[in-house]
Amino acid sequence: MTTSPPEREEPVASPPFALRPEVETDAPFRLALFSVSRGAAWAQVPLPADMLARIMEQQFRAQTQGYSTTFPNARLEIVTIDDAPVGRLATDRDARSVHLIDIALVPERRGQGIGEAILRGLMDEAAAAGTPLTLQVARDNLGAQRLYHRLGFALAEANDTHLSLRWSSTPAATA
Repeated sequence: MTTSPPEREEPVASPPFALRPEVETDAPFRLALFSVSRGAAWAQVPLPADMLARIMEQQFRAQTQGYSTTFPNARLEIVTIDDAPVGRLATDRDARSVHLIDIALVPERRGQGIGEAILRGLMDEAAAAGTPLTLQVARDNLGAQRLYHRLGFALAEANDTHLSLRWSSTPAATA
């Protein structure tokens, strides 16, 4: 699942950020980011906080294992500003596409153009490789959907929970 900043009419100049490879010591940050990215609905689940934390940790481990199994060659990166972690980017590349597995930013850094800048970088990479950029987004993540559509992503497939989107620099490939 992907998350992104809310849609903007005009491009927003993002603060300078960097991407660095994810390391094992990033696990606590990643878990916290995973937890906050699950949405406000989780905060309203009528369970004790420690039980919710255990469920979140189990889901985090399941996602981590699932990504590792499905995308064994994925590039896992931490988004930083002034060397402080503010997000995570997971991508996979092969001869057919650049695939955005996951993008997440801490809430206080959303809506600042960082997600859009990362996406535009991936779009440039895909265009240079002559491949599409693909991703899945949750049906209920309307802010991310608006951003993706504004950037020219088109619907490729849909199921009950997610939309598969595709961007290509070649107009015929998006039809």
